[in-house]
Amino acid sequence: MKNGDIHFIINTPSGHEAREDEVKIRSGAVQHKISHCTNLAAAEASVKAIRSLLENELTVTPLQEHHGIS
Repeated sequence: MKNGDIHFIINTPSGHEAREDEVKIRSGAVQHKISHCTNLAAAEASVKAIRSLLENELTVTPLQEHHGIS
């Protein structure tokens, strides 16, 4: 992490012993500003979002435009 070689962390801890490692991994990720998630559903959503951003330009539309409000 501290070398900048890791850009995204998927950590799925299980059991009491894994809790100590989870805290260290999460703390390191936050300290080094690395995105992380702790379950497979969040990991899958993150990967899909990253792929979408790589393939499509991000656009922002005001909520009012969706409802025809001026």
